[in-house]
Amino acid sequence: MKKYSDLIAQLEEQKHPLAERITALQFKNNPMLEERYGQEGRDRCREDAIYHLEYLVEALRVQSPGIFNHYLEWAHHMLSARNIPLSDLAENVRYIKQAVREKLPEEDLSPAVDYLDSGINHLKDINPHNETHLKPDNPLVEEAREYLNLLLNSKRQRAAELVDELVDRGVSVSDIYEHIFQATQYEVGVLWQRNEITVAHEHYCTAATQLIMSRLYPLIFSGQKKGSRLVACSVASELHEIGIRMVSDFFEMDGWDTYYMGSNMPDRHLMQSIREHEADLLAISVTLPLHIGKVEQLVDDIRSRSEFDHLKIMAGGYPFTVVPDLWERIGTDATARTARQAVSKANKLVN
Repeated sequence: MKKYSDLIAQLEEQKHPLAERITALQFKNNPMLEERYGQEGRDRCREDAIYHLEYLVEALRVQSPGIFNHYLEWAHHMLSARNIPLSDLAENVRYIKQAVREKLPEEDLSPAVDYLDSGINHLKDINPHNETHLKPDNPLVEEAREYLNLLLNSKRQRAAELVDELVDRGVSVSDIYEHIFQATQYEVGVLWQRNEITVAHEHYCTAATQLIMSRLYPLIFSGQKKGSRLVACSVASELHEIGIRMVSDFFEMDGWDTYYMGSNMPDRHLMQSIREHEADLLAISVTLPLHIGKVEQLVDDIRSRSEFDHLKIMAGGYPFTVVPDLWERIGTDATARTARQAVSKANKLVN
């Protein structure tokens, strides 16, 4: 562990000099880049190098090459949709390896080199990106397609009316959440990655869905309570919130008293909320693997305080699907892939 911690500390300390060196290597070995992109291209290359290094650090922190490999796979699909070839990304990873070897002590390097080599090899085996989250086994797949099409055409009111029609047909709110809202939010992410929609489209779809979700709250908050209490949030610096909001609403529908704290929740205020609401369970959402370290620090801080000995902690989100035992590594009590699964596991933990 010390070998990893020393290497992580050095990579974090040398992140910016390393990014400068990676950028210099990229432009030195590809003279046309200067002519084509100039200083703006150098700036973008430097930003990308920092991002690559940050993901490498998080992969090393949890000792999972899969975190870095999945990030490179995501980056490849995103870049290829913007006409940037796979060879450019693989070349950049090789420059990271060269820069790391130049700037860090040789005796500390082996884990980083191994992870970079794993990433380079992983890039050789990537298949074309044809993923969709609107699958035939979704019982509301046609309605989900219509809902997404309405939002992508800025027809928020009609999308809301579609949801109202589903409620009138007797479709449960939980099914609407899972098969309409969740499925289309995932699909929006895929469409942006493929460069088929813009960031503006993505933000509009998310904001519209949150608004439409709020219209269902009279149904969600009308059930009988069981006495269990949940505090739910996204960890500090994590701006993605709609997933944990959906999870919180599932708990509310199951009879929990829920206290949804939103995104980017500072640790100090979060613990104050846990104390104030006498929470039985803390649910934490993480979308970006870059924030795994923050979750681990938060969990360690909570576990060190005897006043929270009774508290159960559940963490979920994209990194926990990539590394199935990540929840154990960072000291939480459970993870879940879906909101339904989260409620089921929580009831067993708390009761």
